This record gives sequence, structure tokens and C-alpha cells, in this order.
Amino acid sequence: MWCREYSGSPGLAAAAVGAVAVGAVAVGVVAVGVAIAVASPALLPEASAAPAGPTSDELGYVGSAARCDDTQTLMAYGRTARALVVICVDPDGQLEYRGVRISDQAALSMAAARASSGTIIATNDGVTYVVSPTMLLVSEGDTVLYRDSWADFHQPRFSAGSTNTTPTTTPTSSTTPTPSSTTTATSSTTPTVSTTTVTPTPKSGG
Repeated sequence: MWCREYSGSPGLAAAAVGAVAVGAVAVGVVAVGVAIAVASPALLPEASAAPAGPTSDELGYVGSAARCDDTQTLMAYGRTARALVVICVDPDGQLEYRGVRISDQAALSMAAARASSGTIIATNDGVTYVVSPTMLLVSEGDTVLYRDSWADFHQPRFSAGSTNTTPTTTPTSSTTPTPSSTTTATSSTTPTVSTTTVTPTPKSGG
């Protein structure tokens, strides 16, 4: 059909054929573009949301063994990549370390003490756990097993030098002794000496 209509005009026929070819290329480009537009989302990786940290309250981590008893006071708590840790204070002032390994939820608790530097130190079966505001250090003898920085760490109630759960004020009564004065009466007796002067009177003659 295209040949008959344009047989009398070779130039028009060539132009028509060229237009058809260009149109085919354009269709091909559109088709390729559609294919790319459809396929490109599948090639992009999806961003995953960061896992939320465990919920905590005034006793430690909710639903975890890293949590103080109702009779204890929460001194400090923190989370590393591998563990949850809380430091609890008994009513008598004794410190307790409670830790949970995140990978298998294995729990560990032991008595703890505060060093002169302010760090909390607990020892169990030769392994020492040191809690400071910057890291959790676990060692056995001179060998450091791991040194983990905190993902978050909180000291809600205590300063570095305090181990008492409640500030205690003890009234002090002071008694100032009053010096007593003693008056001693001294009686002094001065003897009085009387002196009598005798003047002789001459006798008259006769």
C-alpha cells in the first residue's frame, strides 16, 4: 500500500519510510524505558529500621533479669552491644551487679563494691567486671576478655562518691562545759601590838 501511494513521488516515499523507521526506534526507546522503570526498584536494596533499645524504668530493664528488686534502689544501668547491666543497692547499702548476655539471655548477679576511683567492681569465679561511666571491662587475671563501650549508660540517683540510698541526717547535740568558779574566803588576822611608854617622874627633894 505504502509503495503504491508514493510510487509517483520517490522523495515522499523515502521520507515516509524514514518516518516509520524513526517511529520504530522511538517505540523501542519507550519500550526500553518502560522496562528499566519497572525493573529499577527491584535492584535497589531496602533500608532496614534500626532495632529499638530495650525499655527501662526506675528499676532497670523491663522484662529482663537486668533489673533491681522492689526493695532495692537502681544506682546505674547501661547497655553494650552484648550485655545489659544494672547496679542495685540493698536497703543496707550493699551493691549488687546484675548482668544479662543479650545473645542467649544468660543472667549473672553478684555482690559489688565501689573502688576509690568511683568505678563499680564485681568478681565471680575469677572473672572481674568493672563498670565505669564510659565502658564495661571484663577481665580474668591480667587478661582482658572484652572492653565494651556503652551504647547508653545512666546514673539516675547517685554521684561518684555516694553509696547511700537515702541521705541520712543525724542530729548531733553539743554540750559545752561551763567552768565553775570557786571563791575561797581567806581570813587574815593581823596581830595588834600595844606599846606603852613609861616616862619616869623625878622626885622632888624634901
